[in-house]
Amino acid sequence: WDTHQTAINFGLRQKKYAKLAGSGDRIVELGCGLSPFIAEVPSFNERYGIDFSLKTLGTATKLYPHVKYTLADCRKTPFENKFLDVSVAGEVIEHLRNPDALIKEMVRITKRRMIISTPHMEYNALEHLWEFDEEDLIKMFSPYGKFECEVINSNWFPGRSYIFAFCDLE
Repeated sequence: WDTHQTAINFGLRQKKYAKLAGSGDRIVELGCGLSPFIAEVPSFNERYGIDFSLKTLGTATKLYPHVKYTLADCRKTPFENKFLDVSVAGEVIEHLRNPDALIKEMVRITKRRMIISTPHMEYNALEHLWEFDEEDLIKMFSPYGKFECEVINSNWFPGRSYIFAFCDLE
């Protein structure tokens, strides 16, 4: 993963996260890589990034020194219960052996809104352990609050689409 760092581009996904996140005091991006989202989202006072790659976090810290980065597993973060207003996990859940663990951690650390995105039924990606559709995400998120999802076509990769899902916690 140290050689597979997320590209530095404030594109479709990051713009969608920003719109869905709204505003608040604290936000985290789980599995942040080198995503500029957490550094550039304008409407939060404190911004956190979690990733398990030390090399990636070293680069991210140099690029975005105002973000508080932590080396950790996104399924077991150092945050207190309900510490964050919003948590975002983009293109992470499909890589995890136990995707429910990510959802449970997001519920634990988040007060208001959880946001995820994942490729929509992309069967040719060998590093993906799971392929999700809207029904899968509804089953995972709906026990925790009001849930919505939307499939959006990629503006970078013809034929690829993503599911953006958010859950407003009760």
